[in-house]
Amino acid sequence: MSSINKNNVGIDVIAFSTSDYFLSLKTLAEHRDVDYRKYYEGIGQERMSIFPPNEDIVTIAIDAAQKVLSKIDNKNDIDLLIFATESSFDLSKSAGIYVHHFLGLKPSCRVFDMKQACYSATAALQMAKSFVESNSASKALVIGSDIVKYSPNTSGEPTQGGAAVAMLVSENPRLAYIEPFSGIYTTDIADFWRPAAATEAMFDGRLSAHNYLRSLGCALDNYLEQSSLNFEDINYTCFHAPFNKMAIKAVRQFFPERDIKDALIYNALIGNSCSASLYISLISLIDNCKRNLAGKRIGMYSYGSGSVAEYYSLVISDRYKNTLFSDSNKENLANRIEISFDEYEKLSTTAEIFNYTSKEGGKRLYRNIGSVFLAEIKDGYRIYAEA
Repeated sequence: MSSINKNNVGIDVIAFSTSDYFLSLKTLAEHRDVDYRKYYEGIGQERMSIFPPNEDIVTIAIDAAQKVLSKIDNKNDIDLLIFATESSFDLSKSAGIYVHHFLGLKPSCRVFDMKQACYSATAALQMAKSFVESNSASKALVIGSDIVKYSPNTSGEPTQGGAAVAMLVSENPRLAYIEPFSGIYTTDIADFWRPAAATEAMFDGRLSAHNYLRSLGCALDNYLEQSSLNFEDINYTCFHAPFNKMAIKAVRQFFPERDIKDALIYNALIGNSCSASLYISLISLIDNCKRNLAGKRIGMYSYGSGSVAEYYSLVISDRYKNTLFSDSNKENLANRIEISFDEYEKLSTTAEIFNYTSKEGGKRLYRNIGSVFLAEIKDGYRIYAEA
């Protein structure tokens, strides 16, 4: 294996996928008897992605990854696939195996999952970077995919959402270089957890918010020390956004002169996507920023409750506009189907019903986001089919 320059590896292509359905938080506010501004202004959210029973973390991951593959010449160059999630449905088999199968990747490709709350996609990205640095001929596919659900009438309910982000890591990336220094902060804290038998996470919201900011300060200090950079050297910032107001608080405390509106547009429409959240923010910034980002340094803050935090940076390539899906991203989000509150409640309480067709004419009740859908769960095993 040949080694390569550590300043020459990064994200070649990035794409995301989310549900074709959403619930407006104005609708939720009306039925929860609260002022909608509590959601729009209080947490910075407008909509939340709602997933029908034929979609899960695998189907949206496949859709995001297929978009990435459409931008490369040879998928056989992919020697590693890492699937990052905290929404895993199997404690043994990797969700990435299903993705590997439907993408038609070669058998000689390593596949495994990673877990550490919302931080796992960043851990996977850094591991993929190291893998490519050791072999310049290799490429790695990193996927962060999560669907967030909470019980009705809880503080977490309006933050629900979900998405998958797929990133191809390579030498000489067309999108962005990953700089070779990071600030890390790890501490044992009980702010968010989900026991193996639980379908929903348990959390201490105030403690989590406090630790998010505290960990950012520690990781950022470590980053500046490792890199010998100053605040002024960071041109733009992206944050993990469990809800947008959390990222806004972080900016006000640590980067008070910065405007992150462009980086939060998609998160406000999707809701919390956990491992994908930070990278949804990155895509949103790139798609919506009117300025030329070539050569700009993007600070990236990743936080996973429990907890691990990392602050690192990307430098945008001169060729970044060649691999974007900006128009289709905006079109897809604009053309989603708004569901009623009654339909939202139905989907929230019947998450594993697989009656996708009506009895009358066999018409499918829910459209697929991509080419693969969840067809059945048999003896606890998930069976997928091509649409």
